[in-house]
Amino acid sequence: MSILERMRRRDGRAEAVPQEAASARGRRRLIVRGVGALIAVATVAILAKALLTPDAPPPAPGATPGPAAPLVGHLAPDVSLRQLDGKPLTLGGLHGSVVVLNFWYVNCEPCRFEMPALQRVYDARKAGGVVVLGVDTVDDAATIRTFVGQLGVRYPVAQDEDLRTTLRYKVVDTPSTFVIDRHGVIRFKTVGPVERADLERKVAALEAER
Repeated sequence: MSILERMRRRDGRAEAVPQEAASARGRRRLIVRGVGALIAVATVAILAKALLTPDAPPPAPGATPGPAAPLVGHLAPDVSLRQLDGKPLTLGGLHGSVVVLNFWYVNCEPCRFEMPALQRVYDARKAGGVVVLGVDTVDDAATIRTFVGQLGVRYPVAQDEDLRTTLRYKVVDTPSTFVIDRHGVIRFKTVGPVERADLERKVAALEAER
């Protein structure tokens, strides 16, 4: 399910229908349906492009990064999040660490599938300064807390209030993962579940850089 569809479901507010003539209501319905169809087509097109386009090659170590943008080779946009214990966290405050920034939500089956891999990478690499940060795009804090407790997730998890971070990173589907180097540059991006071996290789390569 796309982020757009989840936003619509979470909102849960029915549109008010003005008391106008039947013909006016009919025209308005056609317009709304047309706009909705265009949005759906655009969302599918964006997602298909993300899934079918190969990852861009990572920039060479030491290359001058592009301005802040959710793109490989660019500085990772700084964001402020609130962890489940209520403590604030900023992505900029993690500079000096290799960061695996993972967007997910509780009822996302591929997200559940990849979480054990993320946990193992975190357990194996946290002593070397690797941070796995899970960003829930939809759920409330109580739901997130219950879920991660049941699944045994111990890496930091934050709630994305009002989808600010999700929108800043232009995430159209979950899971989406950004791997950020010690200097705050996005070096890898994956849409869909990450594989542990592949993530280990990427993280290890960035750990070795100074």
